[in-house]
Formats: sequence, C-alpha cells, structure tokens
Amino acid sequence: MKASQRRDQIVTILKESTSPISATKLAKELGVSRQVIVGDIALLRASNIDIMATHRGYLMVNNLPKLKAQYIKKIACQHSEEELVKELEIIVSGGGQILDVEIEHPLYGILTATLNIVTKDDIEYFTQQVKENQGTLLSHLTNGIHNHTISCPSKEMCDKILEQLKKENILLT
Repeated sequence: MKASQRRDQIVTILKESTSPISATKLAKELGVSRQVIVGDIALLRASNIDIMATHRGYLMVNNLPKLKAQYIKKIACQHSEEELVKELEIIVSGGGQILDVEIEHPLYGILTATLNIVTKDDIEYFTQQVKENQGTLLSHLTNGIHNHTISCPSKEMCDKILEQLKKENILLT
C-alpha cells in the first residue's frame, strides 16, 4: 500500500469511529509501525484534516462527543503530582468534564493538551498512561501551576466544583 493510500485509509477509519483510536491499533490494522502512523497523522493534520490527539488516541474533530454542558469555564490550579487524581475526581464527580490542560511555558508560550476526561474510567486510564509511560505532567514545568477548561451542565454545578477545589487548596484564586 502506498503512503497516500494508507493516509486515506487512516482518515476513513477515523471518520467511522466515535471513540479515539490509538496509533498502535492503527499501526496493527495497517501493517506498519506506530511511528509511521504518528508521521502520517502529522502530515494529515498539516494538510488541514481535523484530527485531534487525545490521551486515548486519535479522533476526528467532527466525531467528538457532544458536550453535556451549557457552561464552559477556564480555571487556574496548582497542586503536586500526587494530588492529580484528587483534582480530576473533584471535577468529574461534580458533573464536570475536563476538556484540556494548559500551561504558560517561559520559552514556548501557551502549551495546551486535549484531555476530554469525562468519567472515572477516563481518570483511571489517564493516570495509568502517565505511570506506564513514565510521563511528566505539563504542570511539572510550571511548579504545578496550570489551567483547565472545564465544561459543566450549569454555572451552579461549576461553582460547586470550584468551591471544592478551593477547599482542597487546588484552585488558584
């Protein structure tokens, strides 16, 4: 299969999927290495194909799950790596969705990573990936300071989440 045919096949697979697909899974399906898939995705994104990279894999932007929210807010947080799960659980158990994480890097400026953490299973998967891949959180670069964009069904639910984060000394005020 030619590279252009493989990239067309990747787009087709992603268009048909409503959940993220890992580079490893795409590589197995297409009979190439994971690194080839990562390169193909980079080329597709550079040619303005709307592919989003999440912690669970790749997803077409048009196939993103619809937000169950009416209220979106950016919050500033600071905590240790040990408090990561506590932060995520407060938001998710309060009915919020964690759309992304963002830091202000002194050299590169604003760095944002898509998270799309909606359930406790998402939290478990994300933290498992951090451990298995010996990942460093973006907030490690900024002494724990980072922003999240969160989505909530209402302003009132968001306010309750913020109260709980403040109570746990996670929310920067």
